[in-house]
Amino acid sequence: MTEALTQCWFTRIHLPERHRHKEADGSTSSTCRYCHRPIVSWSKDAWSLATGLDVSRLAATASGRYLWLHDREADYVIHRYTVKHLNDEEAIEAFKERLRAEYNLDDPDTTLVLMDSHPPKRKRPVRKAGAKAGRSGRGMSDAFSFVLPGNRQIA
Repeated sequence: MTEALTQCWFTRIHLPERHRHKEADGSTSSTCRYCHRPIVSWSKDAWSLATGLDVSRLAATASGRYLWLHDREADYVIHRYTVKHLNDEEAIEAFKERLRAEYNLDDPDTTLVLMDSHPPKRKRPVRKAGAKAGRSGRGMSDAFSFVLPGNRQIA
């Protein structure tokens, strides 16, 4: 019997099967659709093998928030930056801008990307004040309209 190497062996990117399970620790578990090994994710966009030691997860839980410079082409972490010494979100954003300029991350040909261990804040659409979905009396199309900043309305 001849065994072939799977796609995740070459790319080092595991993709979950359709069935995923929410775990008690906040993680999501599944099985890799290529190698059929158990995988786990804490952010639903980066999956790692569930067996063994996940150094990135250990660093995230032990050291607090950090930034890291990742080379997508080589799949290699170039540098990790702790942000414990920065006082607020504005200082962290200024530090990110400085790193973007230092490593020329705005260049479209770069393979480097700056990542943040802190999950991004979700931006939700804002409904018109006082209107309830489907109960405005002006028809169902108003149930799906939103007011954007600057008082522009989209449907």
